[in-house]
Amino acid sequence: MLVPALFFLLLLPFGLQASCPQFSKYETANVKKVIDGDTVYLADGRRIRLVGIDTPELYKNGRLAPEPGAEKAHRWLSNKLPEKSQMKLVFAVKRRDDYGRLLAYPLTNSGQLLVKSMLAAGLGELMLFEPNHKYWRCLLAAEQQARRHNRGIWSRALPATPVNRRWQHLLVTVQSVHVRHDKITLISRSGLTLHSGRRLPAIWRGQLARLTPGDRLFVRGEPRKQKAGWQLWLNQPWQFYREK
Repeated sequence: MLVPALFFLLLLPFGLQASCPQFSKYETANVKKVIDGDTVYLADGRRIRLVGIDTPELYKNGRLAPEPGAEKAHRWLSNKLPEKSQMKLVFAVKRRDDYGRLLAYPLTNSGQLLVKSMLAAGLGELMLFEPNHKYWRCLLAAEQQARRHNRGIWSRALPATPVNRRWQHLLVTVQSVHVRHDKITLISRSGLTLHSGRRLPAIWRGQLARLTPGDRLFVRGEPRKQKAGWQLWLNQPWQFYREK
């Protein structure tokens, strides 16, 4: 049922704001080398994948040209974490990804999330996976700040239609909203169909149900091409928000 959730939504803005935490407990490690905008090698041989951000691909093997913004993100992180410097780390709930990299939040000298500064500068986009999604509200607010000011990767116009099946971000205009029990379906003017996924909490399904034709919606995810056209499932609240 969406009714109880909709009652509480009256008290919340669509883009929920939240302050990021400040950490007093962390591990200190020595930096060997920054590999790209979201990966760091430590002197002890461990490889760290930053939680909360996905920066453009650098493609250091030379077979492909770096994606726009990749070199800028690499330089920025290298300046913050130069070789032989120390970095503060808080490891995520799930400590390793599918590539064997350790998943951690790097911290500033004052104990705040370094990724927040990267997102606010437009060096990459928000990227989270359960159960490492605890701080999504404050990180999403930082990304929205970059988008409002057209910083970094957000200086380019967003497409309204998917170009392939890879993860991407889009800006669509709502044409119609369909509510059936606890499932929300949005049809965009570009033909993309958005579905509320099973894992999307009721309060955020309610957010989708409140949209009206003409509203513009930022969405991200991996679209699927089916006979009826492009489809995108929204399973996490940080996958979408209404443009102000």
